[in-house]
Amino acid sequence: MTITPDPKVENGATFEILREDHTMGNLIRFKLLEEPQVVFAGYKVPHPLEHNVILKVQTTNDTKPDMMVAKALNDLITEVGYLKQKFVEELGRARALVIPREQKPMEEQTPLGIPARDNIPIGNTGVGVDMDF
Repeated sequence: MTITPDPKVENGATFEILREDHTMGNLIRFKLLEEPQVVFAGYKVPHPLEHNVILKVQTTNDTKPDMMVAKALNDLITEVGYLKQKFVEELGRARALVIPREQKPMEEQTPLGIPARDNIPIGNTGVGVDMDF
């Protein structure tokens, strides 16, 4: 990442993030705009074949653009870590509920995992096709 102070804009800077695309640019922009100290945050991808993001940030006099970008990135890391933790917990719960077919007693197993149904009449099924030969 390269940081270039913007000489035309007070408390403004341009960040070039290499090997990233719209996903990261939009996430950082969104996180920056949640902060009251950020006056402007926008990004662009110079060309679809270039995997670089150019992020422009302007802040109030209370803080600097590089500090706000660092805060936004730390917040995103925290949120992604929380999402990963919750996903792993829910995956563990889902796996605990599913008992593999091989672990069930043989009398409970049916072809393709379809539950056994007793008392199904063979012959005229009421569907319009008579299977008696």
